[in-house]
Amino acid sequence: MPEVSVVIPTYNRALYIDRALRSVLAQTYTDLEVIVVDDGSTDDTPGRVQALAQADSRIRYVRHETNQGAQAARNTGIQAAQGNYIAFLDSDDEWLPHKLEQQMLLYQQASDRVGVVYAGYLEVSDNGRRPRRHLPTLRGDVYHHLLASYGVPILTLLVKRGPLKQAGPLSAPIRAYQEWDLCIRLARYCEFDFVPDCLAIYHIHSSPTISKDLVRGAWGYLDVVAAHREEILGECGPATLSRHYIIAGQQFMLADQPDLARQTFRQAVRLTPFSPRALAYLSVPLLGRRGYQILRSIKHRVCS
Repeated sequence: MPEVSVVIPTYNRALYIDRALRSVLAQTYTDLEVIVVDDGSTDDTPGRVQALAQADSRIRYVRHETNQGAQAARNTGIQAAQGNYIAFLDSDDEWLPHKLEQQMLLYQQASDRVGVVYAGYLEVSDNGRRPRRHLPTLRGDVYHHLLASYGVPILTLLVKRGPLKQAGPLSAPIRAYQEWDLCIRLARYCEFDFVPDCLAIYHIHSSPTISKDLVRGAWGYLDVVAAHREEILGECGPATLSRHYIIAGQQFMLADQPDLARQTFRQAVRLTPFSPRALAYLSVPLLGRRGYQILRSIKHRVCS
């Protein structure tokens, strides 16, 4: 059986799935299988995957007849996985060739408590913006930190099967920030470590529906906060929970949803009614998206 199982959920990604799969097949660490879970694609995604599978028997294709969402697709992939280690890759992203090799080497050197190894990544946009490097910083017992703030991206995770089984199935109702929810639950049972290099590429695509994406992101952020509300209060306190609501409200503002932002900022104030920062955000929806963007830009220039 393969030592590493790579789970790739996909939905209508015929333009990108070849790149993702080829980046896995090109890994210098070769004791692996690739499980592609097609979440009901209606484009040529199945044909692209099956063509590559004919050339490389390490690819396994699984299909949902109806679209169930990325979390359900990942759960299907985990259930089908045979490896002792599970890695995740979205079908429009890619890995650099030494990713798995460096992570498996770190596992050999790490304590038995380590159940998650991740790495840095490059953020590449198709609008020509200069690539950004994101390097990891969290290691050891990261449970408290992950409750306090968003942390580890899913495209570099390499997880031991044991902690993943303890964490339980991925939560399908969470609309965005699914990797944050997963990492919080993993951190209950194991320590994290990282390779201090960029080993993957996260691709950002221009989209005419960016406002819808931002709204989904804000709701997803709130989904994670709701799922772990009592843990956040118990471990970090009401000020941290209030800050989470402020962050979600900021996302609603950027999505041009001032009414939703106002409701979310009010939740922040209920938690910390004497916080000047939380109270100040009650007036932000009056600015509208454009005014809020200008205010953010001014604040960024002053603080940088």
